[in-house]
Amino acid sequence: MTSDDSGAQDRRETKAAKHLERDRQYGEARADHATAQQAIEEKTARLKALRLAKKKADQA
Repeated sequence: MTSDDSGAQDRRETKAAKHLERDRQYGEARADHATAQQAIEEKTARLKALRLAKKKADQA
């Protein structure tokens, strides 16, 4: 009976380790996505400012 208990314990530990690894990867993916999103927003703001400055210069 102890071998069955040991096998069950091993499966629980393996499952827990897989969950922890998945959570770690998810956190990394969220951080990467947030960084990329921030870069897009900064580039969009910069391009908008350039576009507005050009429009203002063209009107003058």
